[in-house]
Amino acid sequence: MKRRDALVAGSTCVGALLSGCMGANSEPATGTKNKSDSNTQNRTVTETPIYDCDDVDRPDLPSPNADPPGEYDRYTYPQRPEFLSDESAVLTYVKGYERAYRLNDLYSQHGNDLDSAGVFIQETWAHETTNAMASGRLKYQYGYSVDQDDGQVEADSSTIYASYYTDEKVVLRAVESGYKQDESKLSPGPIEQGIPTECF
Repeated sequence: MKRRDALVAGSTCVGALLSGCMGANSEPATGTKNKSDSNTQNRTVTETPIYDCDDVDRPDLPSPNADPPGEYDRYTYPQRPEFLSDESAVLTYVKGYERAYRLNDLYSQHGNDLDSAGVFIQETWAHETTNAMASGRLKYQYGYSVDQDDGQVEADSSTIYASYYTDEKVVLRAVESGYKQDESKLSPGPIEQGIPTECF
């Protein structure tokens, strides 16, 4: 099976594979925009997360003998940064985690019929980075193609916002779809809306 590392960002939206491609979400967003992953600004997060590690949920990696499209390393969840006060490291971590999450989710749905998949990150925000915890967010779209009996079908997503909170005990993830006109707030809120994806 021919494999491609990523779809072209302008791939066509196919409703049969991905409902809500043109959907929008009018809820307000949060944070300080950062297109170049530098000069990020912080927002203090004062809430204490409440979660249950029995609720940890994230897509599994493909098995070692599987054949997912692209490099297998893309599917591996990154290790938490040693220093959560390092904004650059936190943003790299958030990007790598969400990329792995999305690719693993696509592969879990389509298996070896998944011919290509790509995550196209547009912007990142750092909302809080201290020695004890970090909170960051990214804006992206993803695209993929699937082999079917009647040929190959391609699909792409609407705009997605994924927010992460992490400390020495947990990673919380919250996600929403649909372009937000106001991107100045931490929305979705990973503390209020987040689901644990990993406990330490």
